[in-house]
Amino acid sequence: MRVITIATDLDHPFLRRLLEPSCAAVGLELVVLEGRQKGFRPRDKRALLTDYLARHVAPDELVLFTDAYDTLLLRGEQYIRTAYAGFPQRVVFSAEPNSWPMGPVGLALHEDPPVGPYPYLNSGGFLGPAGDLLALCAAYPDPPSGRFPLLNRLRAHQVDTDRLHGTSDQYYWTLVQLLEPDTVGLDHGAVLFENFAPRVSNFCELNRWTDDFRTHGRQSASYRRERSRLLSRLRTPSGAAQVHFASALAKTVVLDLLDEDLLPSWLVGMVAR
Repeated sequence: MRVITIATDLDHPFLRRLLEPSCAAVGLELVVLEGRQKGFRPRDKRALLTDYLARHVAPDELVLFTDAYDTLLLRGEQYIRTAYAGFPQRVVFSAEPNSWPMGPVGLALHEDPPVGPYPYLNSGGFLGPAGDLLALCAAYPDPPSGRFPLLNRLRAHQVDTDRLHGTSDQYYWTLVQLLEPDTVGLDHGAVLFENFAPRVSNFCELNRWTDDFRTHGRQSASYRRERSRLLSRLRTPSGAAQVHFASALAKTVVLDLLDEDLLPSWLVGMVAR
């Protein structure tokens, strides 16, 4: 099994102080692919990953991809393989509470009722054989938005989701998963991947929280709220193999808690001091 991440900043504190040490603690070797091109965007991760898989990884080798700047690993290969074997699909993605980045439009693309506690795809963690990942990317070289009547109707009214969200890797994989549910599954129960992002009803809230934090820093109401939320949430250990603090505020809080020796014991053993 191979664990892979992609980073443009090889000295990012979350990567160096949390993700890398956590992988070492559970006996996993982390492969860090560097995104060197100017203006590297989330969607560019796919090209970099597929090039590496095609050149260096056998088609049947299991690959776990994890985000570089806001995740850490808690459990090793045997747990991951056992949990993965419980899914009927060949590729399994992390899931989260929010329909990001499409919001209500994304909700409307899901024909079935949401499956909790984590209904929607998150691209910050996924697992599957290298050959299956390459086959999906080859079958869908671009976001397959044209396969969705709703998105075509919106485009006719000058609302082009490719233009709005085309730089998002999560947008791409959400559309692919909706078209390939027998091949691509979601970890709704956080068996492999647990997402610690806050649930929001209106994505405008996230922008307001970010603006508040940029203006007022750690004295901002948004920072204090997120710190309180995470301190409460982290009292309960995660049963997953990967945990994901998927927001700018969340990862800032986690790094602060690390500096202040306030991370809970179930996380402390995973990181360098």
